[in-house]
Amino acid sequence: MLDMDIWLGVIVLTILLYGIKWWHGSRRRVKVYRISPDSLKRAKEVLIPVLPLVEDGESFPLDERQLAYPKEDIKSAAKIMAYYFWKNRRNEELARIKNCFVSLSRFQNGDLDLEAQERQAARERGRLEREFSHYMTHSPFNAKRRA
Repeated sequence: MLDMDIWLGVIVLTILLYGIKWWHGSRRRVKVYRISPDSLKRAKEVLIPVLPLVEDGESFPLDERQLAYPKEDIKSAAKIMAYYFWKNRRNEELARIKNCFVSLSRFQNGDLDLEAQERQAARERGRLEREFSHYMTHSPFNAKRRA
């Protein structure tokens, strides 16, 4: 009888945990990028002013007010361009886009002291590297095409 109670508890707990996992997973939002000539043109307009700022080979923090667009817009444009360059097998440009994406971590709040900016930039750099790697390995590169 004791064995039956233990197994019943394990089964109920497993069902409960899978239910919680499903509940949290169903609320997750996935951003879908539509690649079109217009979106490529817009992405290029957003990225062109950023490239000279991040391709200087330096690593010191910069003021985020130098950016013409918010970081999220620049990240979205970089993802669109990354997919385009990956699809057309233009690896040099893809590496350039990845560098731009990760280098966005250099842009920090200019009101903070230099040490705080550097700490925040280091944390953000790791997060951006993981985000770009996840994007390149998961979507839309492994998406099954619908006929």
